[in-house]
Amino acid sequence: MIYHCHPANVIALTFVLPLTDEAFTRELWEMATECPVVFPSGIGVVGWMVPGGRDIAVETSRLMKEYDVAIWAHHGIFCSGEDFDLTFGLAHTVEKAAEILVKVLSITPAKRQTITPPQFRDLARDFKVTLPEKFLYEKD
Repeated sequence: MIYHCHPANVIALTFVLPLTDEAFTRELWEMATECPVVFPSGIGVVGWMVPGGRDIAVETSRLMKEYDVAIWAHHGIFCSGEDFDLTFGLAHTVEKAAEILVKVLSITPAKRQTITPPQFRDLARDFKVTLPEKFLYEKD
C-alpha cells in the first residue's frame, strides 16, 4: 500500500529543518518514544522538485527502497506498508511527531532534554528493532 498526503506540520518543518534524512529522522524520533519503533528505518527526504514528474518519481522510488516514509519538501509525504491501516497509521504517527516538534520549536529553539543515542539503543534492544547508527549521532 502506498499512501500520499499533505500533512501541515510535516510540510512546515521542511521550511526550518535541514532537508536531510538524518535531520528529519532524528528530530521526529525524539518527539515520541513510539516513533523509532513505528518507523525504525528512518525517513527519506526529497528536496523541492516539481511534483508529478519523472525526476521526483525516480528520487522517491530510490528513497522508498530504504525507508517506509519519504517527505517531499514543501509538499507532503509518501508512506508504504502492508495494508491501509498500517500505512495510514504510519503517516499519522509521522504527522503527530511533526506537530509536537512544531510546538516545541514555537516555545524554544533548543530542547532542554530529549531521548539520547544510548536510550534509543536501549529502546531498539527491548522492542527488537534495528535503528541505523547514522541517525544516532551526538548532537552539539
